[in-house]
Amino acid sequence: MDLIRFLAQRLFLPLSRRREGFDSSSIVRQLEKSQYLSLEEIRGRQFQRLKTLLENAYDHVPYYRALFDERCIVPDDISSFDDFEKLPPLTKSDVRDNQEQLLSSKDDRSTLIPKKTGGSTGVPLHLYWSRDATAFKQAATQRHDAWSGYAPGEKLAQLWGADAGHDTLRARLYNYLVTRRLLLDTLEMSEKNSLAFVEKIRRYRPPYLLGHAHSVYVLALFLEEHGIVDLGISSVICTAEVLTDGERHKIEQVFSAEVFNRYGCEELSVVASECEQHEGLHINSEGLYVEVIGGDEEKPGELVITDLVNDAMPFIRYQIEDTATIYTTPCACGRGLPRLKKLYGRSSDFLYTPDGRMLSGISIMDHFAIDIPGVWQVQLVQDALDHLFVKIVRTGQFGEPSLAKLAQTVPAFFGKAMRYDVEYVKELPMTARGKYQFAVSKIDKPN
Repeated sequence: MDLIRFLAQRLFLPLSRRREGFDSSSIVRQLEKSQYLSLEEIRGRQFQRLKTLLENAYDHVPYYRALFDERCIVPDDISSFDDFEKLPPLTKSDVRDNQEQLLSSKDDRSTLIPKKTGGSTGVPLHLYWSRDATAFKQAATQRHDAWSGYAPGEKLAQLWGADAGHDTLRARLYNYLVTRRLLLDTLEMSEKNSLAFVEKIRRYRPPYLLGHAHSVYVLALFLEEHGIVDLGISSVICTAEVLTDGERHKIEQVFSAEVFNRYGCEELSVVASECEQHEGLHINSEGLYVEVIGGDEEKPGELVITDLVNDAMPFIRYQIEDTATIYTTPCACGRGLPRLKKLYGRSSDFLYTPDGRMLSGISIMDHFAIDIPGVWQVQLVQDALDHLFVKIVRTGQFGEPSLAKLAQTVPAFFGKAMRYDVEYVKELPMTARGKYQFAVSKIDKPN
């Protein structure tokens, strides 16, 4: 018997969540039941939540009050999803330009949970969740985790960016007793670190692996190259980047494990996940209303998502800048939750250091998009092993301190041998899928 797992699930995790004000256990039980409601029942509940959200936004959120008044409508005018979909989408620029106006006046900001993200496009965003919304999102993530077999308190290997302050005594104790994760920082996927990670997995024996899709794929290639087949991973959850069919096949083959694809973002948390049928991704429909504008089962459409639970800073018809196809038929698993069929976009290139180390674009993006003042958007284009073009769309806050920070950031990740040139641009070109790429590699993988 795994005593720590038992104590984590029954004692440490519940105590920790109650202390933080995020007790989500009752929500988990509700979501376990509601996932098997019919699509019609789910849609009905979604619309009721939507009406409540719109009323709160009109009464307490200056941005939406002005938006509704400008169009001479009130929430009571929205009597169907068709009516709702006539409202203009909320863009990332809208969020950045109207942060204060998007906050609800009925919430004390000191009680809210701040969030920040560079986003998949390199555009930094700052937002807030209410505590109730945070508890709901934790519960939704736990439900989706359960489809892969993973539950809180289980041992977990994780390919992710390192957390700030993760090596403090308090953080190590919390990890040992509650989160129980074994971390390989995706910034440091060198051969030496990857071999050390493998040895830690052999000793720790976590049955689950969670990570950025491409980072998991790269680890699979590494394991295959070194003939490593004894890690005992039973389920792999891939997220944060598009998982291609080829990558999925390789991961399944190398790990001899079931792969569960997931889609989410910092602004909204988990959006959709695969169940055991692996036929599309079930949408977290109790907490989100997802539209696929102009799309169907074959043609990708633009994803526009409404957060139904975070009324402290409502994201209503949020234009997330990704595309997807959508299933119109029910899943064989019996869940009524609608499904995305396939995701497009959010695929990051790997960049390389002059000494041949790989860097995942998604792992370093926030350091360039958020930490450098005055950056509106940024793109790193590698045209030689020892050279980068740093393309920057500036705001008025960009200046000498920004250049000084950039001069620290580039060598911090790429080493002192990396040369770079800064190019100021008015806008960054979009890909064929309507996305901005943060990282663009124009070189072959070093030998």
